[in-house]
Amino acid sequence: MSETDSSPLLRAGVILAACVVLLVGLGSLDASPPDEPRYTQVAEEVRAMPNGPSDWILLHLNGEPYDQKPPLYFWLAALFGAPFDRVSEAAARLPSALFGIGAVVATMLLGRRMFGGRVGVIAAALLLSTYEFARLSRRAQLDVPLLALELVALAGFWWLDRGLTTPIRGALIFHGAMGLAALTKGPPGFLIPMLSVVAFLGWEGRLRDLRKAFPWWGIVLTVGPLLAWYLGAASLAPAGYSDGAVVENLIGRFFQGTSHSRPFYYYVYQFPIVFLPWTLLLPVVYSVGRSQVFSGERGEETLRAWRFLIAVIVTSVVFFSISSGKRPHYVLPAFPFLALLCGDTVVRWFHGRVRPPAGLTALAAGGATLAGLTGALVLATTMRNPLILERFPGILDESDPGILATFGGIAVAIGALGVVTWIVMLRHRVRVPAFMGVLIGGLLLFEASIFTLGFRGIDESLSPRSISVAASAFTDPGEPIGLFRDRAMIGAIVYYAHRHVVWLEDAEDVAEFFASGGQTVMLKRKKIDRLGTPVDILSSSHSGSREWVVVRPKTPGAPAES
Repeated sequence: MSETDSSPLLRAGVILAACVVLLVGLGSLDASPPDEPRYTQVAEEVRAMPNGPSDWILLHLNGEPYDQKPPLYFWLAALFGAPFDRVSEAAARLPSALFGIGAVVATMLLGRRMFGGRVGVIAAALLLSTYEFARLSRRAQLDVPLLALELVALAGFWWLDRGLTTPIRGALIFHGAMGLAALTKGPPGFLIPMLSVVAFLGWEGRLRDLRKAFPWWGIVLTVGPLLAWYLGAASLAPAGYSDGAVVENLIGRFFQGTSHSRPFYYYVYQFPIVFLPWTLLLPVVYSVGRSQVFSGERGEETLRAWRFLIAVIVTSVVFFSISSGKRPHYVLPAFPFLALLCGDTVVRWFHGRVRPPAGLTALAAGGATLAGLTGALVLATTMRNPLILERFPGILDESDPGILATFGGIAVAIGALGVVTWIVMLRHRVRVPAFMGVLIGGLLLFEASIFTLGFRGIDESLSPRSISVAASAFTDPGEPIGLFRDRAMIGAIVYYAHRHVVWLEDAEDVAEFFASGGQTVMLKRKKIDRLGTPVDILSSSHSGSREWVVVRPKTPGAPAES
């Protein structure tokens, strides 16, 4: 595979693929709890402005000040929903999808600057075909916008450091993007890029160059937007807002693990999982880096680029490993830089080869075959094949056969297509570029199938819509709905029931709610015995593996529900 520049057609093809994979059917699924309904409702309350224009500064959820996240994502979702008088699921997800497409483009451009256009195109395609990146780009989440903005910031630093732009323009990009990243998810938006730059320059023995990257006005541009918003929100908020926004959400999550606490080694095993399928390339990255790049074979500029990419990846993983609170997608901002390392590795690995190694094609075919066999097993299970059910007892007890059939059918189709493609490639002795195109194209087809067909099959079983609508139907207009314990469901109930929610922490709160005229309470069925009040169950529905019920005070003379 040549290291020459890629054609405009290839670049356009990757961008078009990103638009198709990340945009098609974006609003076809209900918001999936817990994060999506909450973020969607926060954006809806920004758009609706029930308290006036100040709602664009002080965010609200369920009419109460929302102190968990900065406002940039919610502003964008509100703007996308404004023409339709509601922040729909599509409008709520559109910022993630557009930032995802932007990240693919930025990866392509940075790769072109570092290694040449061919590497840029391959790295962008690898990023897009990383399942976790594509999945989160289609959700109302803050992680992909954060990834894109940190990527732009670090690309700005690279252009500045390598003299590819003027010092002022490079610093503007670097610090401006960090300022927006901080306005998306708080201080990690600028801490990770800054620490990455320090690590890179320290590795190179050039810490004196920090002055060029960090002019005084750059720091203002980085911290200023977040600080200005916070001061404005705090001035509008009631007492205690700073405790939630700073003490609990920032300090508590990082140092005390008040949310999603995990051991420090969590990403040692989690990071390879979320970077699939390209985790399989990491041994080759190590081999090529050791034998070619760090041996000095390819020159100082290539070595410098690899150092920069490794510094960013290691800094991101170490930063969140130190943090007590961890989730798999927190390390997502490292993905473009790892994709660039993999892209350069692929080009070097295939350099001088006309055709891919037979072992590699066999591995790809084996993966397709395994997918097909797994899908066939799932389909056989849905047909209640006695042989399967004897070997895997209880497999259908908590699984919807229709959902299994959808995923099984997709796996069989993709597997069969992969095997047929492998046979055709063997017969025609396909060249390296065609092989990579088929491999990545197959993965993108798999992603698109899962997003447009597979997820639609499980949407109803995950959606909080039906139980929220049921709660609204059993509650008089204008009356609130009680929610027992599970605070994370507040956003879903408000968004789909269009009612105010009263959160009930214990049995005393439930008794007081009913005594004051409250009509219905929503809770998980397994928690009914904790209510302390006899109730009738009005409706029930599953959201994932959890069964939710709507209850009201017991009708006199009827037996208690359990």
